Amino acid sequence: MSTAPSWMDVPSQAPARTEGSTGRSVAADCLRILAVSHSCVVGLNQQRYEALARFSDLDLTLMFPTHYVSDFDGRRLDPDKTTAERYRIVSGPPVLAGNGSLYFYRRGLREAFDRSQPQVVFVDEEPWSLSAAQMVWGARRRGARTVFFTNQNLRKALPPPFCWIQRLVFRAAGWAFTAGEEAAEVLRWKGYTGPVSLLPFGVDPTLFRPQDATTLRRELGLRGTVFGYFGRLVPEKGVAIFARAALGLCDRFPEAVSFLLAGSGPEGDRLRQMIGATPHAPRFVFVDRTLREEAPRYLCAADVVVVPSLRTRRWKEQFGRILVEALACGVPVIGSDSGETPFLIRRLEGGVVVPEGNVEALADAMAAMTREPARRQALAETGRARVLAGYTHEAVAATMRDVFLKVARADRR
Repeated sequence: MSTAPSWMDVPSQAPARTEGSTGRSVAADCLRILAVSHSCVVGLNQQRYEALARFSDLDLTLMFPTHYVSDFDGRRLDPDKTTAERYRIVSGPPVLAGNGSLYFYRRGLREAFDRSQPQVVFVDEEPWSLSAAQMVWGARRRGARTVFFTNQNLRKALPPPFCWIQRLVFRAAGWAFTAGEEAAEVLRWKGYTGPVSLLPFGVDPTLFRPQDATTLRRELGLRGTVFGYFGRLVPEKGVAIFARAALGLCDRFPEAVSFLLAGSGPEGDRLRQMIGATPHAPRFVFVDRTLREEAPRYLCAADVVVVPSLRTRRWKEQFGRILVEALACGVPVIGSDSGETPFLIRRLEGGVVVPEGNVEALADAMAAMTREPARRQALAETGRARVLAGYTHEAVAATMRDVFLKVARADRR
């Protein structure tokens, strides 16, 4: 028989309940959590919450908008998933959907708070956003503690009212999560003094795993050592740097290399024209778009995945989920020293880091990977082991749970 958790002395605001999205029994001593995240309109982003809800000592309610607008192409996004087996889902109509800082809920928050009666509110939104302000005010009225998450890894001052909202969230928060080390540094620069933990984006190891891609490589016409780029074909992702380095590599290894570019975007036509004007064009394969469930198969068709991101005045790589997915598939990586990429590669020890925008350095790293298959294998094995140890959805959820329990135990301010 399990003993009562040590945070039971946190004042409960509700009697024992059995209400849940599927009617599952909810114990009175479960820690009640309300999380809000506009990104959970996309079902993939609910996976960390699905893992979190498997802990029997937690009672989770997740809120997200009834629709959103894609940051990348302006498409309307309707929820992939609106019911859950182990947790509640509440949605509400948003105002200014698609603008992460300005969007807020027209309705639905009262329902979310009434149904969850939270002890901890997790704001999976940037701390200067209007939706974050709504959640913090709601948490204060209900006597709940607050935890927030931030991706922001650029130092930039915020104008009113966003700087005021951020100050409000900082004062209310019992803990903060950041996607990476640079974001944690920026958070301190902004004046946040509370505890901070890294919260990476997780991966599903049952989907992203090593598999035989011999047939796919043959179908695509890939030969020799295959270098892959996976992502949007936009300037800031450095795909043109990859293409130029790849063309140089063709001169060094005339019969031993080929290249897979999977993605779409405004750079696509220009890259096809640039590569098509060279004698090396047959070595390049473009795949416009792959379904999520097909992504691991294409990743496994590569021997090395390249992430050559470039920082801009307004953006730099905040995490690099493709790095974790590639390593989960047993594929080593090469990444530029832009944003969070070098920190992530060094923590996972599954690849090498090159100076951003340096075509020659990238070509040299690719050449070394071509000549040293044993090194590729060693990097892949180390990186995959580290991903399985700390970057699965289950590992990420365990980090969240530990923090929520600590926050619930802490004395109220």
